[in-house]
Amino acid sequence: MHRKRQTMEKSWPIPRKGIKYVVVPSHEHKNGIPIMIILRDMMKLAKNRREVEKILTENQIVVNGKRVRKVNFSILPFDTFHIGNKRYELAFSEKGSFEVKEASKEEKILKVMGKKTLKGGKTQLNLLYGKNNITTEKIDVGSSVVILDQKIIKVIPIEVGKEAFIFSGKYKGKKGTIKNIKNKIATLSSREGEMNMPLKSIMVIK
Repeated sequence: MHRKRQTMEKSWPIPRKGIKYVVVPSHEHKNGIPIMIILRDMMKLAKNRREVEKILTENQIVVNGKRVRKVNFSILPFDTFHIGNKRYELAFSEKGSFEVKEASKEEKILKVMGKKTLKGGKTQLNLLYGKNNITTEKIDVGSSVVILDQKIIKVIPIEVGKEAFIFSGKYKGKKGTIKNIKNKIATLSSREGEMNMPLKSIMVIK
């Protein structure tokens, strides 16, 4: 399945002029980007679809522990993926577009967007970008969790003094330290000045 290049998300770091159609992500259309765009346009490891298919066939490309074989497989922000022995992460640049960084760790940080109680005293955490995690810990909505091998290894509460990342809105991709929280608005301090952001648009990272 394809879509017109002019309708792709602004976070995709490829020209809006060129080949008329681009591949559609397999899931999370608004938030994800196909592995083909990453390998061909961002990492410059292939020149066309055929070469991308060859890479997927010949190399062990693993995303969050799962082997990827389809060119439209959607990589989401903060996903880690392996190409051979190298590990990478899909992140945001300060301009709000996707970028690929080498990752030193397998763990990822995601914000708790909601939760519901399950039988047996367990809680399902609804995380950023449609991901879920089952836990017995008491974790507040708005906090961030550090996940490794599907297990929560650390909880970061959203509070004054924490460093936060902006994942939506005009300042997407920027970071700052939380100076104040009032009426669901956080004031972030950065080297560029102060930014007032809705709590729903930021994620604490440390």
